[in-house]
Order: sequence, then C-alpha cells, then structure tokens
Amino acid sequence: MQRNILKHFTIIGGGTLINMFLGVITTPLITRLVDPVEYGQLSIFTMYAGIAVMVLCLGLDQALVRYYYEHKEDGEKRSLLFRCIKLPVAISVTVSVVVILLSISGVVTFEFPGLIMAILCLYTIIEIIYRFSVLLVRLAYKSKIYSLLSILKKISYILLAAPMLFFIDGKDVLILVTATTVAALLCMLMSVVVQAQLWKPGAVQKDLCHVTQRQLLTYSYPYIISMGITTLFQACDKIALNMYRSYAEVGVYSSTMTLVHIFSIIQTTFNALWQPMAVERYSEDPNDRKFYQLGNQAITVIMFFIGISLILVKDVFAILLGEKYREAAYILPFLIFNPIMYTISETTVSGLVFMKKSKMQVVVALGACVTNIIGNALLVPKLGCQGAAISTGLSYIVFFALRTVLSNRYFYVDYKLKHFFLLTGIVVAYAFYNTFIAFNIVSVVGYIMCLAALALLYKNTIIWGVGYLKNYAVKMMRKGST
Repeated sequence: MQRNILKHFTIIGGGTLINMFLGVITTPLITRLVDPVEYGQLSIFTMYAGIAVMVLCLGLDQALVRYYYEHKEDGEKRSLLFRCIKLPVAISVTVSVVVILLSISGVVTFEFPGLIMAILCLYTIIEIIYRFSVLLVRLAYKSKIYSLLSILKKISYILLAAPMLFFIDGKDVLILVTATTVAALLCMLMSVVVQAQLWKPGAVQKDLCHVTQRQLLTYSYPYIISMGITTLFQACDKIALNMYRSYAEVGVYSSTMTLVHIFSIIQTTFNALWQPMAVERYSEDPNDRKFYQLGNQAITVIMFFIGISLILVKDVFAILLGEKYREAAYILPFLIFNPIMYTISETTVSGLVFMKKSKMQVVVALGACVTNIIGNALLVPKLGCQGAAISTGLSYIVFFALRTVLSNRYFYVDYKLKHFFLLTGIVVAYAFYNTFIAFNIVSVVGYIMCLAALALLYKNTIIWGVGYLKNYAVKMMRKGST
C-alpha cells in the first residue's frame, strides 16, 4: 500500500510540478493584463459557480466515493454513477433555465449582465459533470490522466485568455469567464472520454446497483448542508471584501489566493489519492490505525515545511504579481493555513467517512463558517484584505480541530495532536509578524525557529521519510540497471 501511494503520488506529483510552474508564469501574466477590478469580478464569478456546484451536487459525489469499491464490475459502477449524477444534472439544468429567463426578462437584477449570467449557468453545469467524471478517474487510480487533466485546464485557460486580453480592449471580464468556461469544458470532455465505458446511458442496468436512491440520499443529504455551509465559509472573505470594500480589493485578494492555490495543487494531489486509498484500506482491514497515522504525520511535515517557506518569500510573490497587486505580500501569510489545515484534516476525518457519520460534517462546516463570518465582520472593515486573510486562516484551524475531534470519537487514531497544535501556534505567531512587517532579518530568524520546531516535534517522521525515500531510490536504481 505504501509503495502504491508513492508510485501514484510521484506520477501526480510530476503533473503538480508542471502545474506549479505554469501557475508561477501565468498568474503574473494575467495580473499584468487585467485590472484588479476585473480580476475581482472573475473571482466572484467562480465563487458563485463553486457555491452552486457544492449545493447542486446534493452530496451525491461523496456517495459515489463511499460506495464505489462495493461495486466490482463496470456495469455495477455505471449504474451507481448514473444513479448519483442524474439528480444533480437535472436540477442544475432546471435552475439554469430559470436564472437565464429571469436575467433576460429583467424581473430580477443580478450582479452580472445577462450574457455573463448565461455563461455562469453553463460553467456550473460543466463543473458538476466534471466533478463526477474526474472522481471516476481518481477512483480508478488513473494518475497520469488526472495529472494531464489539471495541466490541460491551466494551459487551455492561458492560451485562450492571454491573446484575447492582449488584442481586445474593454471586455476583460467576458474574456476571462469565457476562457475559464471553455477550459473547463475541454477537461470535462476528456475525463468522460477516458472513462467512456462507464458513460454509456443506454447500457445502464438499474438493478445492478445494490444501493438504492434512498440510501444514497440518506448518506448524502447532510453533505448538501455541510458543503453548502463549507462553500459559504470558503467564500466569506470575498463576500466581506465585496460588501465592505471594493472589487479592486477582491481582485488583489484573489490574486494572492491564486498564488496560494499553486501550493494547494499539492493539497489536490494528496487528496486525489488519499481519500480513495483510505476507503479501500478500511474495507480491507477495519482495525488498522498505523496507516492513517503514518499518512497524517508525513503530510503534516510536507505541508508545514512548504507553508513556512512561502511565508518567508512572500515579498517575491508580490513582486511577480505587479505593482497594482503589491499588497498581496501582507495577505499571503495567513492564507497558507487554507491548504495546510484542509489537507492534513483529510487524514484525520476518516472516522466520519468510514462510520457514515455524514451528519457530523454539518457541525464541522457550521463551526468553521460561524468563526469566519464573525472574524470577517470584525476584521475586514478595519484591516481590509489582511483582516480577511487572518479570519480565513484562523477559521481553517477551527475546521481542522472540529474534523479531527469528531472523527476520533468514532474511529480513534493517535495523531500526536499536542505536537500538532504546538507547531500550529508557533507558525501562527510567525504569520502574524509577517502580515504586518516587510521582510527583514527577524523573518529569517523566525523561519529558522519554525523549521527547528518542525524538526524536533516530527523527528521520527522525518527520519522515516528520508530512509524510505532513500531505499525506494536504491530499488529504482537497481531495477533500472537490470
């Protein structure tokens, strides 16, 4: 199992590195071609789509993951897929028709004009189908395809957006949302094609799926609430900036988020592998605890090391974005807690998944969301983007804590939480300092202190990881020589 994780992680990791490289190149390019106001509008566009996807999926994407390995044959999996996807697609199409008609008729005044609202509806439907199609790729461990999809999305977007932004004046928002939608469509079509044997509506035999629609909805309906709240929680910062400040500040904030999302690609890579492997492992050996503990400790070391390093070089990223986005340097430190806490919590939330305690996910989402709403209400009016970042970062720590504590009530694993929260406290202090102070010698000293704490608290994990990678490299070299 460990060898399989490393194999797939290496494959997806290659795609991750390419994506990170593309992100470092394309983000500064776009921010230099687009005003912060237009960039902010694109961010609001994708935020609304994200909220719609989370709600309209009805949690049935999570049900697909939970029951996928209980169906062995393609016919069974096909039946499960269409039983999960039919309601989200039908409801999203219906809602889209209503929204477009209301927008065109002028009965309801939306934030965007009619054409962009129509594109938003189309983009949402595409993203819903893509959510299920890419899940199938993940669940089948088609790591190379998964990597290619993420690369295709990034390259398609920049190849469409950059030339149009350069040659066409005055339609930046329309160009950005169109490029985003077309890139999503291409990825959706590719992900369906590579799993074509499961996407044959005419071949569906309903009786092959042993899980009824009612059972699926019973498992998934708490996710409708929890994911809706989680999406609101994730969007609180942009909503607050839009309310209390301006599109320009949303644009600066979102550009920083884009840089953090380069780091989040590691989060996506790990989560793409971890969730299906954890479910499969539990189905094979329900009593195993060491597997989850080892995964937790390893990803903790990796995520905190990269996060601390990003805080150190925050001013470099701000320079890359351009003069109009220079404030990004003081936003980044707390935003790194988003990918850190979310990724590590994926290893500690397993108990709620295994024991089908999906209702507890509502508690997690609600706790984090309330924290973020209060934090944004208090901090954004006074501190703007910095306040939104601080509120979001602290909310993700609450998110991790709730996920972990509730999961351990049903499936206890010793995650060395005292070590974890001590390290978190040290990094929070480092992030606070760098949120208000430009790079100086104290930033370097603080960085060294954070790394020392990481090394001391997770010494055994680091030693194991270095030894494991060394042995793996030796085996690969021997295999290559033969």
